[in-house]
Amino acid sequence: MKKALLFPVFSLMLLLMAARPAAEVELIKKRVLSERVEILIPKGFEVMSEQQMDFIYAKAQSRPSVIYTNSKEASISFTYTDNTADQDMIQMYTDNFIKTYSKQFPEAKWFGKGMKDVSGRHVGYLELMKPELGHEVYNLIFFTDVEGKLLMCTFTCADRQKPEWEMVAKQIMNSLKSNG
Repeated sequence: MKKALLFPVFSLMLLLMAARPAAEVELIKKRVLSERVEILIPKGFEVMSEQQMDFIYAKAQSRPSVIYTNSKEASISFTYTDNTADQDMIQMYTDNFIKTYSKQFPEAKWFGKGMKDVSGRHVGYLELMKPELGHEVYNLIFFTDVEGKLLMCTFTCADRQKPEWEMVAKQIMNSLKSNG
């Protein structure tokens, strides 16, 4: 009778082990944008060099202020824009970004969109899978106001890596702290 019970228990253990992420991602606090923002970043992510950013964004109208990445597997970028913003404008930005992304990427698969409170501040967000350079890319875009300007943060990874990074991306968004 013990042998009969042992097999289902062993099978359940294997199933539970397979359901766990391959590796837990350790997050560490970073202060970015001249100390204006505190956020968790995965340990091992490094700031992308100016040369790499110049190459990647050569044809873009604008580029992020700073990008943290782990050898291009995943990245989190911060763009401190010139757009005026305050807490009362975050819902308007959210609505506009949802409309713009829906129109620009009609084939995108949406996982979430809206506005939430993070550390007592309004944060708008868009979570979607969209095409980029012939591949599907998971994006968690979140934004708020910092010192009267709009801060855009974008976590990206390849579609096949979404299961590994989705919860990490949300932890990063939920760790955002700024002095407004």
